[in-house]
Amino acid sequence: MEINFEIIRSTGVITLNRPQALNALNIEMAKQFSETLNKWSKDKNIKRVLLKGEGKHFCAGGDVKKVHLSDNKSNLKKNFFSTEYKLNYEIYNFPKPYMSIWKGVVMGGGVGLSIFGDYRIVTDTTQFAMPETAIGFFPDVGGSYFLSRLKNNIGLFLGLTGYILNANEILSLKLGTHYCPIHELDNLIDEYISKGTIKNFTKISLDNSSILINTNLISECFNGNIPNILNKIKNSSLNDKLYQNITNKCPMSLFVTNELIRKGREKSLEECLEMEYNLSQKMVYRNDFSQGIDAVLISKTHKPKWDPELLKDINLNEVESFFEENKNQLF
Repeated sequence: MEINFEIIRSTGVITLNRPQALNALNIEMAKQFSETLNKWSKDKNIKRVLLKGEGKHFCAGGDVKKVHLSDNKSNLKKNFFSTEYKLNYEIYNFPKPYMSIWKGVVMGGGVGLSIFGDYRIVTDTTQFAMPETAIGFFPDVGGSYFLSRLKNNIGLFLGLTGYILNANEILSLKLGTHYCPIHELDNLIDEYISKGTIKNFTKISLDNSSILINTNLISECFNGNIPNILNKIKNSSLNDKLYQNITNKCPMSLFVTNELIRKGREKSLEECLEMEYNLSQKMVYRNDFSQGIDAVLISKTHKPKWDPELLKDINLNEVESFFEENKNQLF
């Protein structure tokens, strides 16, 4: 089974079980997850939920490779995202304590399975990122909601760059709720299952994170349109690699992500997911998505041919048209 469900004492335990694929979420897993969560929400014998990943990692995201390879007639491009986003909202509304173990990689769709729960346990190996601009897509699964609410434009920074946060940074930004040393995880899980409590461990000391040190500079630079942001970065003391990092991303994804996070600041999660679903049904059919998935996940050349290739060739009217309401309704 690619996803396992068991009840231990009064705790519903969900284990993502695709370790060879870094526990990437596919539509079958999402459907089973949703059905079980709905059942557990009404079961008086279930007091709490625990979500974890088999192996060294939590979840590297949604199985976008399978989505890309699907025939357009199969409706997977439509059904996968609608199922995933509805599950994200179901987790947000789940009425009982919900804890996720953020071990190893926590990216994209893996964030969506956990960020809206009550407790997110960060450990020494945790790596958090929203890397979608590298595959011609955008930070989804509610990214327009939770990224837009991070202070100092850090959310926009994460969405545009795909920067990988370490444990210290995750805790400082309050994306995770608790820290647990990797060798104490089993004890923490046992206590949560048996008592419903979470053991407190001292947070690891903060290191010289470039993100935390440069918070004010990031806040200043990551404000405005994409050309302005890049110009400010180029003329700042921020690392030259940061400028190169962003300019290597999909140009259309950068413009779309900037607009998405700007719009998300004033929307509820339900409205954000609706906006993202509408947007997903336009972005997955663009050549950029095919190029990005192939370059990063299939051929792994990491040399996609974006269209348009240059930021200056982006049509702003086209960007805005992606956000126009259409028949793609999620709720």
